[in-house]
Amino acid sequence: MKKVIKLISFAFIMFLLLIPNTYAKENVNLYLFWGDGCPHCEAEQEFLTEIEEEFPNLKITKYEVWHNQKNQELLNLIASKTNQTLTGVPVTIIGQTTIKGFATPTEQEIKRAVEYYSENKHQDIVKEIQNGTYKQTEEIPDREFKKHEKELNENTSVTLPIIKEVNFKNYDLMTAIPILGILASLSLPVLWLIIAFISSVNVQEKKQDRIKMLALGIAIVGLLSIFTPKIQIDIIKWIAKILIILISATLVIYKQNYQNLSNRVIKLLLILLAIAIGCLSTSDYITIMNTLIELEDVSLPLKIVMNLSYILAYIIPYILIGFIASTLWKKIPERGQELLQIIIFILTIPIIIFI
Repeated sequence: MKKVIKLISFAFIMFLLLIPNTYAKENVNLYLFWGDGCPHCEAEQEFLTEIEEEFPNLKITKYEVWHNQKNQELLNLIASKTNQTLTGVPVTIIGQTTIKGFATPTEQEIKRAVEYYSENKHQDIVKEIQNGTYKQTEEIPDREFKKHEKELNENTSVTLPIIKEVNFKNYDLMTAIPILGILASLSLPVLWLIIAFISSVNVQEKKQDRIKMLALGIAIVGLLSIFTPKIQIDIIKWIAKILIILISATLVIYKQNYQNLSNRVIKLLLILLAIAIGCLSTSDYITIMNTLIELEDVSLPLKIVMNLSYILAYIIPYILIGFIASTLWKKIPERGQELLQIIIFILTIPIIIFI
């Protein structure tokens, strides 16, 4: 019996060894053309030392071109064959892609290129030029990676009023995600709804109740800002809009006749208002965050930390707005407070229709 078990175990091990490795990576050659004394070249060489450990399938070959005429001639030949202008250093060539210069965004692009060519069969243009087997084409043969980068740019970029387009794929995750959270919170329609919510909270008579409802409402909005963009269902957003309109209309009527609604009903309306606002949170920024997290392939615990940092960054502006609004609210006469609340509730109705 023992012999049979040993024989089966041996056969199983041999089977595992002979199974084709479906997860095998393509070998990737990276060529760095650099100049002795160039600070950017030194920085890139340090970076390449780091990623060489991360990618066992990566082979790095370096050519110093300022003091080595043969290497400079090779770079000139590559430029001529691929119809490029390669005058400065560093120049990094990976597969079919040429990357000029080196900076923080370049680090990410180099990593993405290595990852892309690790997963895809590709043409090694430097090796082919050296072997004399490269066929000259009208344009650089890196269409697929460029297409990949273009799609990535579309999924990780946001257009801002003054700064114009910002591409977050070139930012560190711990920097990008808090910025995305703050930008999401400053989205004008949702920002107005938060102001309307803060105004609604001040309907509560007791200061303790106002603080509790404000904290609960902001927490609900923050949590829903993470989950609702993943449920891309238009009917939910329409229900949220109708709910906000009904609550706003109810609160306008309530301000006209204070005794019609109990304190418990007011709290319920405020919770429903917070849920509706959270459902209308913009999905663009959370989509960018999810794309960045997938791009970095982070672990589950780190993914949770990233989501929490987004929520925290998302609600901080609302906490500050709530504090400032509460401070200013005390300086407004009681009659002025009621009038301001009514105006905010009334304006919320047409604003919510056009979000």
